[in-house]
Order: sequence, then C-alpha cells, then structure tokens
Amino acid sequence: MKNYLFRPGWVASLAVAVLMPLFVSLGFWQLHRAGEKEAMMEQRERQSGEPVLASGSESWAVEANRYRRIELTGEFDLEHQFLLDNQLFNQQPGYRVLTPLRIAGIQAAVLVNRGWLPVGKDRTRFPDLAIKQAKAHFVGVIDKLPSVGFKLKGAENPSSGWPSMVQVANIERLSERLGYRLLPYQVLLPPDADYGYARDWKIASLRPETSRGYALQWFSFALAVLILYVWYGFKPKI
Repeated sequence: MKNYLFRPGWVASLAVAVLMPLFVSLGFWQLHRAGEKEAMMEQRERQSGEPVLASGSESWAVEANRYRRIELTGEFDLEHQFLLDNQLFNQQPGYRVLTPLRIAGIQAAVLVNRGWLPVGKDRTRFPDLAIKQAKAHFVGVIDKLPSVGFKLKGAENPSSGWPSMVQVANIERLSERLGYRLLPYQVLLPPDADYGYARDWKIASLRPETSRGYALQWFSFALAVLILYVWYGFKPKI
C-alpha cells in the first residue's frame, strides 16, 4: 500500500493564497450588494406611500427623503440647461435633460430631470429644449442624480455654451457653471407633465437574488480551489 505526503508546490500554494481570499471577499461583497438592494427596494416602497412633501424649506433635500413625492412651485431657468450624455433609453443612446428650477421661497434651485432625448445624427447640434413658460407647478419624485461606475478625468466638467453637455452630473461643478446654488438631489418630472420628454420612472426590480447567486458562485470557486489544492497536493511517498 502506498503512503502519501501532503507536498504541494510553491506555485500552487501561492495561487491558493491569492485566489481563495479574493473569491471569498467577492462572495461577501455580493452578499453586501444584495443587502443594499433589499434596503433600497424597501425604502422605495415605504417612501412612495408617504404624504407629499412641501418645498417651503430646504429640509426635504436629504437622503432620508429619497423616492418621496414633492410638490414644487418655481420658475425654470430656461437659458441654462444641461444635457447629461451617454444615457440609454430602450437601448438607444441619448441625453437626459436637466433643467434648473428656482424654487419659490428658497434661495436655491433644484435640477429637474425632464426625461430623455435621442442623440441626433450631428452631435454638435443640440436639441431644442424650449418650454412654453418658465413658471411651473408639479408633484415630482426626489432621487439621486445618475452615477457611473467608471469616471474619466474631467467628465464632471460641463461644456461651454448653453445647453451645456456633461458626462457626469456633479452638483458642485454644475452649481459653479450656473453661478448659483443647487440642492444635492434631482426631481423626476411626472410623466403627465407636458414640458418633458421620454420618461419611464417605473421602479425596476433590483433583483437581490441575482447578487446572492453571484455570491454562491464566488464561494464555490473558493471551495473548488481548496479541493484541487488538497487533491493534487498529496504525493505518493517514495
């Protein structure tokens, strides 16, 4: 009968030392993402049923009020609008139109997301963003500005001229460009407002179960690496 010794090579040991912690950490990261998605979905459901907020003060512009409805009265800054680039709608590239609204009774403005417009054949020619009248009154939804996973250097700097195109919506940079203060959230224009573009503010399922599935895959990879390490590490004793 053969005797066996556990004698894995240094390359295999190094690989396991690197890969196992990596796979395990990725698994726990996916579990954390699943928890975040569940919390976000719960917040959306809870906030959508809350009473409509009034915009008489700036106290509504906080993280705790994300997804809540708010009644806004004010005046659009029609001369200074932003086009948020690289926005997909029905798998088509285009812009999100962000129009500053000077809120009545507050020394600040908020960006109103008026919806999506397609990119034209000539990207140097921007679409007409005109509104028939500047004064506005509607009930919108508070939300964070769109974010990106990978940001190129300078992507948050808006272009010269108006409308101004920007790759990443950064409140500080946009406020500097406007010359007045913006509140740190956007408000989604309701679908029935007649001064907007393509809007579909339906709450998409964040699918936390998908993140849990990915977590299981990463943990399985870590276990497979360990099993292979032990399996091939045993050598017959000579």
